[in-house]
Amino acid sequence: MTDEKIIELFWSRNEDAIKETEKKFGDLCYYVTSGILAIKEDREECVSDVMLALWNNIPPENDDELSGE
Repeated sequence: MTDEKIIELFWSRNEDAIKETEKKFGDLCYYVTSGILAIKEDREECVSDVMLALWNNIPPENDDELSGE
């Protein structure tokens, strides 16, 4: 799914936005956190916090790319 479609899901407050974000960027998030956090549960909590932050912050900002590229 494209970043634009995922952002549309966030804007419409569709919870599939989280699922699709995790599907597209989950491996990257876990890769980054594995270099910082040694405990698996801590990495999972960190990624979960990122998804919640996206959910809470996407509507005020109108961007068309999630990766920042």
